[in-house]
Amino acid sequence: MKTTKKVIAGVVLSSLAAFSTAASAAGFQLTEQSVVGLGRAHAGAGIVGDDVSAVFYNPAGMTLLPGTQLQLSSTIVDLDIEYKGLQGQKENGRDKPAPIPSFFVSHQITDNLWAGLAITAPYGMKVRYGSGWSEREKGISGSIVTIDINPNIAYKVTDWLSIGGGASAMYTNSKIKNGLPAKIGGGEFEFKGTDWMFTYNAGIMISPLETLRFGVSYRSAAHVHAKGDYTMRSPLLRTSQTSHGYGDLTTPETVMITGTWEATSWLRLSALARWANWKNFKTMKFYTEDRTGIFGMPLPKDITSVGITNNWKSVWLMSLGADVKINDQWTIRGGVALETDPIKDQTLRTALIPDTKRLWLTCGVSWTPTKNWQIDAAYGHIRGIGHRDLYNEHKGGQKVGKFEKMNAWMGGLQVQYKF
Repeated sequence: MKTTKKVIAGVVLSSLAAFSTAASAAGFQLTEQSVVGLGRAHAGAGIVGDDVSAVFYNPAGMTLLPGTQLQLSSTIVDLDIEYKGLQGQKENGRDKPAPIPSFFVSHQITDNLWAGLAITAPYGMKVRYGSGWSEREKGISGSIVTIDINPNIAYKVTDWLSIGGGASAMYTNSKIKNGLPAKIGGGEFEFKGTDWMFTYNAGIMISPLETLRFGVSYRSAAHVHAKGDYTMRSPLLRTSQTSHGYGDLTTPETVMITGTWEATSWLRLSALARWANWKNFKTMKFYTEDRTGIFGMPLPKDITSVGITNNWKSVWLMSLGADVKINDQWTIRGGVALETDPIKDQTLRTALIPDTKRLWLTCGVSWTPTKNWQIDAAYGHIRGIGHRDLYNEHKGGQKVGKFEKMNAWMGGLQVQYKF
C-alpha cells in the first residue's frame, strides 16, 4: 500500500510540473478533466459514478464513490488553425501539442459525508503565428496556463438527494504578443504576467429511480488581474522597452445540467447541456502605467495600453453519450456534441482565439483488471463548422482572409485506484 501511494504521488507531482494547456472548447475553457468523460463527449459529467472527476464537474456526485479513490489523467491536445488570406498568403496558429493533466481524490468520511480534492486546468490557450504574418494586429501568439486547486465536500441528504460544493484557488500564467496598429508605425507589445484568484462551485444530484439520475452544477467566474512585464517594440521607441504591466480578463460562469440512465445491465445513456456566460469576456486589456519614452517624452496610449475587443455571447455545449459494458473488465463508449459559436460580431474574431461553432466526435474504452485498478483511454476530434472569416477592423471591418481549418485532436489516458 505504501509503495502504491509513493508511485501515485510521484506521478502526480511530475504531471503538475508540466501544466501547459491548449484551448479545445469555446474560448479558452477546457472541458477535458476526465478521460472517461471525454469518451462520451462529457455527457453525464459528474453523476455517472465511474470516475472521480465528479469532484470537479458536480461535487454532489462524490456520494456515488464509496471508500477512498484516486485518479490521475492527462489529455494531449493538438490544434490545427490553418489560415489563408485573400491574396493567397498562408499561416497556421498551431503550436506544439499540449498536455492537460488532472488529479482527483475522493474520501468517504461517514455514510453520508464525503470530501474531495480536484487539481485541474480549467482554462488554457496555446497558439503561435509567425511574427511577420500579414494579420499580426489580430494576434501573434498567446499562452494561458492555469492550475486550479479545488477542495469540495458532499452530503447525502437522502437516498435520492445529494448536495455538494467547494472553493478554488486558481493560478494563471499569461503570455500574450500582439501587433501594434500600423497607424503608429507598427511594432508589437508582449505581456507576461501571473495572478491568483478565488472562485467557488456547487452541485446537486437527484435520483428519482435507482437507474436514473439528474444533476445541476455551477462554477463561478474568475476575474484575472495579472501583474508582470509589459514590453513594447515600436519604431517610435527605436528599441524595446519593458516596464511593470497588467493584464485583465474575466472567465465565464458556467451551469451544467446532466442526466444518466442505466437502460439495461449493459447499456447506459447520458446527456449534458452546459451554459457558459461568455458575455463576461468583453475585452482582454493589457497596459502599463509607465508612459515615459525616449528623451522623457510621453508615449501614445496605443502603445502603452492595448485592448482586444471580443464582446462575446453566451454559448451552449450539448452532448449525448453511451456506455456499453462488454463484461466485468471491459466497457466501450462513444459520444457526440455540438457547441455554439460565442462570437457575436464576426468582424471582431481574433487570431488568438479564432472561435466558431464546433462539432465533437469521441470514443473511449475502460479496462478493469482488478477490483482496485481501472485504466481508461479516449480519443476525440473537434471540428469547426461555423463562421471562420477574419476581418481587419482597422480597414473598416474588411474581410482579409479565412481560417480554412479550426480543428483539434485529443487523446487521453487515465488511471484510477480504489483503496
